[in-house]
Amino acid sequence: MDSFIHREEDYALRIVIYLATVGKMVKTKEICDKLYLTRPIVLKITNKLKCCGFLTTKTGKDGGLTVADFVYDASMYDILKCMGFNSRMNKCLNHTENCQLMPICKVNDLFYNIQNDIELQLKNAKIKEFLY
Repeated sequence: MDSFIHREEDYALRIVIYLATVGKMVKTKEICDKLYLTRPIVLKITNKLKCCGFLTTKTGKDGGLTVADFVYDASMYDILKCMGFNSRMNKCLNHTENCQLMPICKVNDLFYNIQNDIELQLKNAKIKEFLY
């Protein structure tokens, strides 16, 4: 089974939490060193996070990356969605109207409830709760 939360989504959470913990401009190299990530993957992820407004950048000698002020109250779900998170417990949850078994299928109810529970927990998990 493939991961529910993909590698880049996981790294995005870790980058945001690291930057929120530091609370100042940080160079890409520092993120790479502290989180054991390669420069290309950090650039790819931070670009997506910047497009969603979670990060701000500054060029030049004193430049770097930092989190936007609202990030502390953002949820893990918000960050994951920015990165393209769309994981489902089961394919049936994506297109229930196309499934001929829906009228007699009880398993789908379980998957639906689990999916909702996971999403609710991710929405309730605020970035500020994970700062170190």
